[in-house]
Amino acid sequence: MATSSIIENIRINNPQVLVEYLEAIKRWREEPIKEVHTNVVDDPERIKAFVEKALAKQGVKI
Repeated sequence: MATSSIIENIRINNPQVLVEYLEAIKRWREEPIKEVHTNVVDDPERIKAFVEKALAKQGVKI
C-alpha cells in the first residue's frame, strides 16, 4: 500500500505537531521498525487452551 493513501486524509493544524511528525518519519527512514507487535497468538499451548475452553462452553471435550 502506498504511503500517500495512508496519510492522504491527515490534517495538521499545529506547526509543532507537523515538526514532530516529520522528525518521526525521518527517524523511521533511518532506522525502520524491526519488530512488529500484533495480537496474533502463535503459541501452540495457548491456542490449544483457547480451543479447549471454547469447545467446553459448547459441551465438547477433547
